[in-house]
Amino acid sequence: MPTNLRVIHHSDFLRARPDGQVDLDMAQRALAEIARAADGLGDFHLLVDIRNLSGSLTPAELHELAGSLQPYGETFMRKTAVLCPRERFDHARFFALLAASHGFTRIRAFLSYEDAMEWVLLPPRD
Repeated sequence: MPTNLRVIHHSDFLRARPDGQVDLDMAQRALAEIARAADGLGDFHLLVDIRNLSGSLTPAELHELAGSLQPYGETFMRKTAVLCPRERFDHARFFALLAASHGFTRIRAFLSYEDAMEWVLLPPRD
């Protein structure tokens, strides 16, 4: 079965502040940009690569970011793999858990590109 996969690199949408950190407003704008880029693509899955992103969001900011997925439901209801470095894996996994609490159950965190691709390419079970 053919799969339409879009790989999103953080540098495509996120820019660091002068101090090198990413803030919540930037992350929320990134979600909106990803959703706009996905508009009209039909059936697709996402791989968001944040391995080289400097800084991280606080748990409270991750919670707010997960809640801000609602307007982009059609995009983020699809499989979305978040590829991150080991030191931010817990944050990415926490974001996926928070997103699931808002109904976005197909977001997962991964440390390796291969694992992320394997999961994305698996046929849906639901």
